[in-house]
Amino acid sequence: MKFVAILFTLFASTSAFLVPTFNTGMSSSRNTMRMAVDDMIGADTETAGVWDPLGLGQNPDKLYRNRQVELKHGRIAMLATVGVIVQSFYQLPDEVFAHPRPTEAFISLLNERPEALLQIIALQSVIELTVGKQDPNEAPGDVGFGAAFKPRDEEKFADLQLKELKNGRLAMLAISGMLTQEALTGQGPIEQILQGHISPFGDGQGVF
Repeated sequence: MKFVAILFTLFASTSAFLVPTFNTGMSSSRNTMRMAVDDMIGADTETAGVWDPLGLGQNPDKLYRNRQVELKHGRIAMLATVGVIVQSFYQLPDEVFAHPRPTEAFISLLNERPEALLQIIALQSVIELTVGKQDPNEAPGDVGFGAAFKPRDEEKFADLQLKELKNGRLAMLAISGMLTQEALTGQGPIEQILQGHISPFGDGQGVF
């Protein structure tokens, strides 16, 4: 069961990382924004030109959806990364949640209180259909939330978009690494640091 949970998380993270591009210019067509990969923020930030060896950015009709998914998964991954760190130090006052490791807490919840998991899924569905619902006439990732934090200066706004994009990509890799590390070593990232278990190789702990 733990392996399935890890595998699902890894798949969700990598699927959001397929199209590393971000929009600046778009034109409305049939109530859906068409986008060009060359016009996207972050498309060539670390590379000399657009890096797309699989040709995933060649279909402009799919770029809008792919960008939306990447941003959404990046935001979730940033929250998840913070959640892993917080959970290492603080757990809810309920024995089913009394695990400093996120995977152990998830397995415990699944085995001991599956109805609570259904409640969590129901709440996530409500958020997805209300607060997090994407308006197809707006830019990908613009769900009408946080408008008060949007800079009026276009250059500053573009810089903020790039920061969110890069931090989201980093967080997707980070949460995937954290959960993989826990699966291989039996310890969370903070737990390993506090116990001095820095290298997972040849110490008699975990898989290696």
